[in-house]
Amino acid sequence: MPAKSIPVQIQNNQQLNFLVLSEVIRLIETANGLDQLLNMGCDAELIDQLRNRSARDLLSLSDRSSGFTVNFHPKELLTHLNGIDRQRRDDEMCEYFVIHGASRQLLCKLFKRTADEVRRMREMLVGRGSVGRTGLPKSLIVRDQIHHAWHSIIKESPEQSLRFWLYELHQQFPSYSIETLYSTLKEFEDGNHSLIIEHDNSDPVK
Repeated sequence: MPAKSIPVQIQNNQQLNFLVLSEVIRLIETANGLDQLLNMGCDAELIDQLRNRSARDLLSLSDRSSGFTVNFHPKELLTHLNGIDRQRRDDEMCEYFVIHGASRQLLCKLFKRTADEVRRMREMLVGRGSVGRTGLPKSLIVRDQIHHAWHSIIKESPEQSLRFWLYELHQQFPSYSIETLYSTLKEFEDGNHSLIIEHDNSDPVK
């Protein structure tokens, strides 16, 4: 089982020593931080000395100190790193949808972006042009193929999200925009029933 906390000795690093001392002084200036230091056994005289010393003295102390021990938490760091990776994949997928013609409404729905965020992203990636009303493929055969491919994708990956399914569909029909494919999937809908399985898209694509 991974350790919950790992101590790391910092030695001969004047800059990091100064940062640690600065953080200790910041704690001293707060009621909770001061109580925390006193409860952990920090000497009251040392606290008064640090509080009243000049920046020059603290720099000198940082240079003279052998170092400090800091603790880091592997599980927390790994969780944050995984979150960074998920956010990167989410951003890359959103950019893909922008570049390949998804509408603002669809982007806001799938990626939890605001209309202004979508507008700025579109201006950066494809210019100021906007996606207008999208027509369906003229060929009925192609539209039928799109519907069959869509249901196959859902059947093979039922646990995935709507944006994953749309991405996979666009991989099979790259000559059409995502908005065209999405409109095709909705062509037989009426006001009371959706043929597209609505799926929770709040989580980043796996």
